[in-house]
Amino acid sequence: MIRFGLIGVGGIGSYHRASIERLEKAGKGRLIAVAEPSPLPEQKTALEALGIRWYSDYRSLLDEETELDAVTIATPIPFHYEMASACIHRGLWVNLEKPPVPLVQQLRSLVAADTERRVSVGFQYIGSTCMQELKRRIVAGDFGRIQEIHAGGCWPRLDGYYNRSPWAGRMIRDGNPIFDGPATNALAHLVHNVMFLAGATESDFDVPSEVEGEMYRARPIESYDTACLRGKFGRSGIRFALAVTHATEQCLPFRIDVRGSKGWARLGNDGATLETNLGPGLNRPETTQELLDRNYDAFVDVLRGDRDHFETRLQDTLGYVSATNGMLLSSGGIHDISRAHIRHYTKEEQTGFSVAFLHEAVKHTLLNGKLFSEQGIPWATAKPRPVRLAELTHLLLDGDLTARTDAHPVQVAA
Repeated sequence: MIRFGLIGVGGIGSYHRASIERLEKAGKGRLIAVAEPSPLPEQKTALEALGIRWYSDYRSLLDEETELDAVTIATPIPFHYEMASACIHRGLWVNLEKPPVPLVQQLRSLVAADTERRVSVGFQYIGSTCMQELKRRIVAGDFGRIQEIHAGGCWPRLDGYYNRSPWAGRMIRDGNPIFDGPATNALAHLVHNVMFLAGATESDFDVPSEVEGEMYRARPIESYDTACLRGKFGRSGIRFALAVTHATEQCLPFRIDVRGSKGWARLGNDGATLETNLGPGLNRPETTQELLDRNYDAFVDVLRGDRDHFETRLQDTLGYVSATNGMLLSSGGIHDISRAHIRHYTKEEQTGFSVAFLHEAVKHTLLNGKLFSEQGIPWATAKPRPVRLAELTHLLLDGDLTARTDAHPVQVAA
């Protein structure tokens, strides 16, 4: 039975706890201890009643729980790098919640440290029924040579989303990079899925060779709430484009369109459906908990020697991290959308921001791969430049909010 520690019990951490409890019922795993600096009293009482030890500092958990086999890290983004590094140093298996880390040099450092490939990254949509079936059919050649992959989604977010924590909507806090936003948090799955579908084998991921991107903000936040990205994969030559936002009133469930020389496929409704012009599709809605449970099954199978590797290893996220870092550099920072093009709306006694033409712009990117600035939208003022990702080994977010490589400083506050 795998002995787990859990760092972070609030928010997504509660889903992880439920997955580990499911493993315990199956005789595969057991939660031994948790670390959470600010627990709700009822959470602490309930866990202690089950004999689960509680720590206010994750370092104390790692130092004192010497019989742990694995640790789940379900904490806010700025703590992922430090915590994952500490767990790798102790030789533990790690289930790291997505996104892995904000910056490419952090990822490269973790990959270099993880010599035994003990870290899994929780992009659980990779394991969804429709996603796995789509990848199987791509690799089998059903759609011929894949030419384009387009993706997009509008997930509206209200005030409460940005007020839920001090790191929400931030680029950096207390010196720690965050890079919060739709492509790098809530809809990070969408970006990562594109990298997965471009991979040559059923478990492979590809890495773009070059990207262009645009990043905008409608809300008065430090980071961004709207972005688009376009690029090309080096190995396969597949071209891709995507657009994501939190700044529309109307929702557009995420979608991925795959176009090949023999046919097309569409993963729609936030990954619940698969359509194609080459026969029957699928309709398999799956909850976050169901997807996370499946991810844990795969995680445990690796630990028990029943599976070769995790669904997503650290090195598999290089395409995602490099592309999002390159998007910021290409955009020349984050551009403010003029107030003249923003409408406020109220829902559930909270305020949302809705940008004119944005919902349709995301759909246009899905259709034709055009960036926002190429669609004649008045607020889309970015002038993206191509960024070669092989040259992007470091991205530094300085205290004055400058994103830079050695050669290209970019002011984030446009």
